[in-house]
Order: sequence, then C-alpha cells, then structure tokens
Amino acid sequence: EEAHLGAGLPPARASLLPADLARYRALGREAAEVLTDVAHGVRPDDAERAVAARLAAGLAARGADPLVVLVAGADRLPHRHPLPGPGRIGRRAMLVVCARRHGLIANVTRWLRFGPATAEELAAEQGILAVEAAFFDATRPGRPLEDVFAEAIGGYGAHGFDPEEWRRHHQGGAAGYVGRDPRALPGVTDLVQAGQAFAWNPTAPGAKIEDTVLLGAHGIESLTLDPRWPVVPFAGRERPAELELPA
Repeated sequence: EEAHLGAGLPPARASLLPADLARYRALGREAAEVLTDVAHGVRPDDAERAVAARLAAGLAARGADPLVVLVAGADRLPHRHPLPGPGRIGRRAMLVVCARRHGLIANVTRWLRFGPATAEELAAEQGILAVEAAFFDATRPGRPLEDVFAEAIGGYGAHGFDPEEWRRHHQGGAAGYVGRDPRALPGVTDLVQAGQAFAWNPTAPGAKIEDTVLLGAHGIESLTLDPRWPVVPFAGRERPAELELPA
C-alpha cells in the first residue's frame, strides 16, 4: 500500500538506477523469451488455458511472478483483455504477460497465426504500429503524461481507426515497480523523465502491440525484445511482427 506515502513516491522512483535497469533488462529479455518459446509450440487445437499455463510456468521457472497472463484464440480476439478460457486457439492468437521480479514488472504482448495474413490483418498491424510510433515519438523528457497521451491518441484517426479507440482499453503509461506508474490519461500531470520505463499498449479491433521500453539517452530502447522473434522495421525502430507458423 502506497497511499500513506503521498504523491512524491512515483516521481522519486521514475528514473531507474543502474541496478534497477540491469534487473529490468534481464527480466524483459526473459519474459520475451518465454513468449517466444511458448508461441513456437502452440497448435491450433490447443486450449487457451493450456497455453496460458505454459506461459505462467515458463515465467515461474525463471523466478518471475506471472501477474497477468492473457490468451485469446481466433474466436475471442475482439476482447481487449481476454482471460484464458477453454476455447481453442484456432488460426490466430494473442498472448500477453505481465511478469514481476525484484519488484519490477515487464509487460509484453505478442501475436501468432497459422498461415499467411489477410490484407485486413496486415493493414491493422501497420496501423497499430503507426499509433505506437506516435506514443513513442510523444514520449519526451519534461512533458506531462497528459500531453503525451493527447498527442499520441490522435494516431488512431490518422491511421484508419476509429478516433475513439482509446476509450475501449487503457493505453498504458509509465512502467517500473507498478504495472502502470501511472496510466496516462487526461489530467495526469506526472512529468516524463529520462531513464524512465514505459509500457504503451495501443489497441484496435484485431490489433494490439505492447513492449516495455526505456526512454534512454538515444531515445526509445525496448527491454522486451527476443532476437528470435520476427521483427519489422517501422519509424526507425525494429518492432515485433506477428509470428507466422505453418498452417
């Protein structure tokens, strides 16, 4: 419980110390590795719950608490926060983990599909990458989170989505020792700091992207990329693509 500590704690811990950052990089890498390992073993007839169990087990084996594990098969992809159920994975799936170790929390979302993408899926993937890029570009030291938020959500309408998509799921915010520390919303005046972590997660129908990143000296650095996962260059950064598995 932090309420009795007042509003001074989040800004004090926002800029990560070297020891924090070393732990965060290790956690982020290992969380991404668990997603890669599990995703490559998924089959269309797997139950969502079975995939979630493998994700949780992989995190636990690395000493990380699986705070959140979400899995949506093809039939439930419209759900933005899909608790894993008995349904089958089918042709396409979204996997989400929030992993905690040493108090730090890494947030990651990945997608997989069996066979090639449809034109609609490719368009949604490119669109959500563009919205994410708007969040990254708006995340600059000294800016209030409400200003970052207001600038970035304009990316939805600019890239073919309903401009109100931001109302249907939270968009993320600062990260570190809380899942979002805090969430970015209108009225949130916490200032962005150099050396601070963020986890933005723009979403739209059939599209979501999420990594835990650091605002470092050279811009945005992803803490949750596994080099084995396919990437696509976008806006000067390498971003995770959807994993294509044999149909």
